[in-house]
Amino acid sequence: MELIRGVTLVVVSVLLSIATLGLWLGNLQTNPLLSWVVFVVGFALCAVTAIAGIWGILGFFRDKEGK
Repeated sequence: MELIRGVTLVVVSVLLSIATLGLWLGNLQTNPLLSWVVFVVGFALCAVTAIAGIWGILGFFRDKEGK
């Protein structure tokens, strides 16, 4: 279960980064301030999600080694 959750979080992180780039580029000319806020917040969420996913994947293999 931990492995599936970890992989899912990594996939969500990748999709979130693609969406963040799209929103950032779409708003860059019309509203630069909002665009940079979206960029910073979006990639902060991507980083947190990716770290949580990798932590879950590593936890799965760490638990498997201990048994």
